[in-house]
Amino acid sequence: MQVNAILFDVQSIQKYIFANNKLKANVGASYIVDRLFEDVLCKDVILNLESGADITSWKTRRDSITSLPASVYVAYIGGGKALILIDNDRVNIIEDIIKTFTAQVLTQYPGLKVGVTTGLVTLEKDQFKSDERQLFKQLKDNQYTLNPILHPANTGLTTICDYSGDTADAVVNFGDGERFVATSFIAKYNAFEAANARLKKDLFGTEDIEWVFPSKLNELGQNKSTEKSKTGINDIAIVHIDGNNMGARFISCNGLEERSALSEKVATKTLESFKSLIQWIIDKYDILTKPKNLELTDKMLPIRPIIVGGDDITFVCNARIAVQAAHFLMQELLSDNHGMSISSCAGIAVIPTYYPFFRGYQMAEQLCDSAKSKMRAYNKDNGVNESCWLDFAFLHGETAPTLEQFFANEYSSLRGNMHYGPYQVYNVHASITKKDIFALTKLLECTHQFNLTKEKTYKGELLAHNKIKELRSVLQDNQHIQDLFIEQLKKNEKILPDIVGWEGFAKQLWDEVKIGDTRELKTPYVDAIELMDYILPGLE
Repeated sequence: MQVNAILFDVQSIQKYIFANNKLKANVGASYIVDRLFEDVLCKDVILNLESGADITSWKTRRDSITSLPASVYVAYIGGGKALILIDNDRVNIIEDIIKTFTAQVLTQYPGLKVGVTTGLVTLEKDQFKSDERQLFKQLKDNQYTLNPILHPANTGLTTICDYSGDTADAVVNFGDGERFVATSFIAKYNAFEAANARLKKDLFGTEDIEWVFPSKLNELGQNKSTEKSKTGINDIAIVHIDGNNMGARFISCNGLEERSALSEKVATKTLESFKSLIQWIIDKYDILTKPKNLELTDKMLPIRPIIVGGDDITFVCNARIAVQAAHFLMQELLSDNHGMSISSCAGIAVIPTYYPFFRGYQMAEQLCDSAKSKMRAYNKDNGVNESCWLDFAFLHGETAPTLEQFFANEYSSLRGNMHYGPYQVYNVHASITKKDIFALTKLLECTHQFNLTKEKTYKGELLAHNKIKELRSVLQDNQHIQDLFIEQLKKNEKILPDIVGWEGFAKQLWDEVKIGDTRELKTPYVDAIELMDYILPGLE
C-alpha cells in the first residue's frame, strides 16, 4: 500500500543549542529541540488538525503494517527527524500540517531551522527502504537550496544581543539589570525550568530529589582559591560523545517497524547509560568532596547534561572528572545492558570556566571527529567492525581555529608530535594486551603512577615529582638532551612508569608507532603529565 509522507528534520542543531554563552539557555535550547516534534508537531499541530491521529503507537509497535492504523500516523521520531504518514483520503491536510508547524516554530522558537519534504512511500518492507531513501535525498537537496531567514536582519544600526550575538529585539532583566537580548535567546532561557523538571523525571523518576544539577558554569565544583587554571582546579570540560555507524544501522532496517523499534532502543540505551553515570557520580560523592578535590555546595552534582538524545550525548562537567566520567559512560554504552550495545567516540575539550562556550564545544566536536578518524583506520587495519576511541585537549588563551593547527602549535617538538591520542576504550571485561598500545587504561595507569610521586612519603623507583615536570620540556628538546635525561635516571636508579606495551617509551621516551599507512615517532608522556591534575584517585 502506498501512502503520503512528510519528513521533517531539525537542522544545525548544535549551532542552535550552543550559540550563546549562558548555560541555562544551552540547556533550554536542547530541551526545545528534544521535545519539538512530540510536543509542538504532534500535540499542538497534528492533534488539532486531526483529532483521531495516532501519535504514540509507533513507540511500542513491533508488527508489520500494511495499512495505516489512523488517517494520520506518526511513523517514528528520532535523530532530529520525524516521519508522518497520511492516508490518501486526507491528502489535503499535508499542506496545513507543514504551514502550521513551521509558522509556530518560527514565531515560538526563532532561530531554529526546520527542513521538510513530502512524497509517497510504500508500506511493504522491500519498497519502503527505497522510498525512504528518496525522501532523505530530497530533504538534503532542499537543505542546500532553501535558506530561510530565521532572525531579524543586522543592518549595522541594530543592537546586538549580549548573550547570543543575534540582533537584540527585546529588553529583559535577568536579575543583574536590564539587557538588550534577542527573542531567540529568551525562548531558550525560558525553557530552562521545564528542561530541569524533565531531566529530574528522566534520571530519577521524580522532580522531588535532593540532588541538584548546576544552572551556572561556575557551580561545577571549581576551586575558587586560585586563578591559575593550568592547575586544573578552575577548569571545566565539554564532553561530546557520538555513536559509531548509527546511520548505517538505521539504513539497514527492514521496514518501518524495525526502524521505529531501533529508534526507541537507542534512546532507551542512551538514557539508561547516562543514568548509570549519574549514579556512579553519586556513589563516588564522598571521594569528589574530599579536601583538595572538588568544592561542591551540598548535594550539587559536578555535571550538567546538555544533550542526551539518540546516540548523541553532550555534557559539561568539572574538568577533573571529565576523562574518567567519559570513560565510564562509553563503557556503559558498549555493554550489553538494556538490550543493545553502542560503540562510540568521544571528544573532551578542557577549558577555563569563562572561555567562550561555543568555541569549546566546537573543539570537543573536532576531537570527537579525530577519534572517529582513528576508529575507521583501526577498524580497517584490524579487520573489525567496531571500536571506541576518545581524544582530549587542554585549551587556554588564544587557540588555533582547527584541531590540526592547535596540535601543531602546542604539541610539536623537534622529534615529533607530543600528543599521543586518540585513545582506545574497551569493554569493562575486555583483556587488554601488550599490543594495545593506545588503550586509555594504559594512559590512566601511567598518570596514576606519576601522581604517586606527589606524596612526600613515596620511596619507590619512579622518577621524582620534580623530574616529571621537567620531562615535558625535555620532550620538546633534541635527542641529545633526552638521552642525557635517560642517563641521569639510570644513574639515580630511577625509572619511568612500568606500563605493559610501553617498554620502548620507558627506554627512550619516544618510539615508532603505526599511524594509518605510516610509522611516526610518538610519546605518551606529555598527555600523562597534563592529566595529572585532571584525574581524581578513587574514581577508577
